Amino acid sequence: MKYSESSKDRLAKSIDKILESNTTPQKDGDLSTPTVHGIIAGVTSSENTLYLNSKGKANVETGEEMSVDHIMCLYSCTKAFTATAILQLHEQGKLDIDGEAQKYLPKIGEIGLIEEGSVSEEDGSFTIPPKAPKNPITIKHLLLHISGFAYAFTSIDYFHLMTKKDPHLNAIKPVPEYFSQGKMPLVFEPGSKFLYGHSSDWLGLVVKEVTGLNLGEYLKKYVFEPLGMDSCTFHLNEKAKFLELHRRTRKAGIVIHNSYVVDKDPAVDMGGQGCFGTVGDYLKFIRVWLNEGVSPDTGAILLQSDTIKYARLNHLPEEFLIDFSTASSSLLPEDVLSDGYTLAGCAFSKTNLPTGRPNSSIYWSGLANLYFWMDFENKIGGFWGTQLFPYFDDACVESYLDFEKTVYRELLSKGSKF
Repeated sequence: MKYSESSKDRLAKSIDKILESNTTPQKDGDLSTPTVHGIIAGVTSSENTLYLNSKGKANVETGEEMSVDHIMCLYSCTKAFTATAILQLHEQGKLDIDGEAQKYLPKIGEIGLIEEGSVSEEDGSFTIPPKAPKNPITIKHLLLHISGFAYAFTSIDYFHLMTKKDPHLNAIKPVPEYFSQGKMPLVFEPGSKFLYGHSSDWLGLVVKEVTGLNLGEYLKKYVFEPLGMDSCTFHLNEKAKFLELHRRTRKAGIVIHNSYVVDKDPAVDMGGQGCFGTVGDYLKFIRVWLNEGVSPDTGAILLQSDTIKYARLNHLPEEFLIDFSTASSSLLPEDVLSDGYTLAGCAFSKTNLPTGRPNSSIYWSGLANLYFWMDFENKIGGFWGTQLFPYFDDACVESYLDFEKTVYRELLSKGSKF
């Protein structure tokens, strides 16, 4: 779908106003602080970038200006890259997404299932020994987060394992030993429910076993370089223009988050959270999906059209609920159907949103308040990003939704219920 220059001009002016108003310091008691310290936002069609700009500060201590060249930690926006790698290998006949994961990664077959509440909150030990699951984990289970793996913020047992038992083994500084029953047991029978967790990290190990390449090496060779996504990497060098993580505090406003250090050269490439890159490069990835697998930038074929069309569907059974708050879910009444989940590392919208985004779009987010979507009906997608904790920050969500609403208003003249 082509968009007129006048509509793109209107879009740019409207989004610039949103970014400006959110990043301009406002008086709040004794503080003069912005709603969000810095934002990078972009919009793409299936053909090219329609908007890309930044506003605010990259570092609140030094006053460095935010730019579109700044590299972000993408966190869970990484999952879409990892899913794409798995789909490529499936197309090539190197793995079967319906096949057992232990066929490609034997150690995953050694992971046992624990009973809820069976991890000691005192020392992280198992009060009841893990047992073998009845069902083997499949690649599709991992893609859909129905494998039985969890995160520390989705399972209290995982929280105790992370904080009480061998705390040096963690997802922040990942090492091979972290992928073990002692740190990542199954918390439910594979295939029986949805729970957001470390599944994509295990998929990264599957890619390594199947190809002989670390996940980052594989993605560089078969995704990033073919699409011209030059900034994307799992290992940053010292010269990289990296955005510092910030956090919102009650007393001091937005400050540098010194207590949380991103591992810029990890021992394990984490498929669920480990990639760095620019918003502009992520837009290149989005438009390949919008363009049914072909890059309009380079002509490279990432995936076959039929694979794209199949992967972007909801593959969760209707009775499975995504029990996880998202930016779009905050707009909807509680009785609306829970969204689904795709094979693309993204959730599936079952409902038309008041922003203008239609159902059957896919979307996801990243821990430091990064949000993106892909709309296959209108062939547009967007990415709103910052590096600010906590996740799901009210001001960030409001700004992102305002951004999304503006995209539909200016490009498609769709009314909004906001």
